[in-house]
Amino acid sequence: MPQQRTVAVLAVLGFQLVAGCAAVSQAQPAQPAQPAPPAAAAGAAAEGGHAESDVTFSQEMIVHHRKTIMLAEPAVERGGSAYVRDLARELIDGEKKDITQMTSWLRSWKAEVPDESHMGHDMPGMVSADDVEALKGLSGSAFDRAWLKALADHLDAGVKMSEVAQAMGRHAPTVKLARRLVEEQREQVAAIKERLA
Repeated sequence: MPQQRTVAVLAVLGFQLVAGCAAVSQAQPAQPAQPAPPAAAAGAAAEGGHAESDVTFSQEMIVHHRKTIMLAEPAVERGGSAYVRDLARELIDGEKKDITQMTSWLRSWKAEVPDESHMGHDMPGMVSADDVEALKGLSGSAFDRAWLKALADHLDAGVKMSEVAQAMGRHAPTVKLARRLVEEQREQVAAIKERLA
């Protein structure tokens, strides 16, 4: 075979080989994105997670709310003024809703939900069973004043708890709840102190 013809044949074969490779490359589907390594996936999950302070807040605030309800229930019937009776009903309704929400968070985190027997006797500032018992011998305006004073101290303790959660919390809904409780309970304490003045 003449040398020029050989060169021409090789050139044609080379062109066909390149064209064939290009066609195969274009025909192959795009490879799916590889999943993130486990470490990266764990990091992404942690960004939307929670901190230990969120767990502690829900556990302690559930106890605080239960004690608020314990204090409020007698006032619904025995409050001397409509203000006291209405405030007691409002507190009971609101605290029950918050308890339901915080309980669902704790369960989703596989954390312990305080049982009804745990009433936080060692938590400073909270109303005690003795405080509630002392109200039984009172009525009318005397009941209202004693009840409002006990409630103000109890709510003030709740504000302090919520301020810690607001500063240290990582779970956005928990921080939002803490912020709301700080605002609401500060207003309630201010209104109570004004009535007691």
